[in-house]
Amino acid sequence: MFQALEFSQGPATVEVRPVGIPAPFLLTTAVLTGPNLGGREPHVHPEGMIMWPSRGSVVVLVEGALRTLAVGQGIWVPSFTPHTMEVDASSTGCCTYFTSDVAPDWPSVGTVQLGAAFRELLLHLAESPMQTDQRLRAQTVVIELLPEATSYVETVPVPRDERLAPLVRRVLNDPADDRGVEAWAWQLSLSVRTIARIFAAEVGMTFSHWRTMVRMAAAARMLADDVPVGTVAGRVGYATTSAFSAAFRRAMGSKPSDWRP
Repeated sequence: MFQALEFSQGPATVEVRPVGIPAPFLLTTAVLTGPNLGGREPHVHPEGMIMWPSRGSVVVLVEGALRTLAVGQGIWVPSFTPHTMEVDASSTGCCTYFTSDVAPDWPSVGTVQLGAAFRELLLHLAESPMQTDQRLRAQTVVIELLPEATSYVETVPVPRDERLAPLVRRVLNDPADDRGVEAWAWQLSLSVRTIARIFAAEVGMTFSHWRTMVRMAAAARMLADDVPVGTVAGRVGYATTSAFSAAFRRAMGSKPSDWRP
């Protein structure tokens, strides 16, 4: 699925698709069932949005960063940010759009954890008829709950060069994979210098630094979901909790415990 999705167009060349949230409403949620109703063509919206699955999983590509989202996970997409979503036949994807007056103050693309009660409230608003004043009150509650119901982590960019697709897919799906750049060079039939050059040009960091940032972003999401620190450490490739905690503090500027609910 990774190689089937391409994203080579910049913001100036993609289609603008206004959602048009009518006044006085504050948000709206579009519910998409598979297969592929999200569309593969990059496009932008004037509204900021959170993309998330209510059933199964969805694949999103935003500014070159590929993510497979499971239930409880979402991605924040600021206004006029190119994106695509792919929904398979067994899944349901949702896009919650916000007017500029109430959109979260998150400046860049990032992943979010969405609590079960928050997701159910959004689906209730999307699927249930109600009077204008009742809907507006419910939407106001959503806006008030948003900072408490979500946990935002800035998304790590990924290289777009197709030669690195197996590497990118593996590290994103399994941050604990500890193969070094030399092992990847052999597996991909590339030179170490070529891999280094691609990472420097496309994400502005070394492979090792990039993998660490992927690990820390994944760890932050798990910590926000109340996964124990020791479990998180193992899932992102650290043999001990102390080694993970030290690396987390260096990368994130805070302790792992600070990210737990």
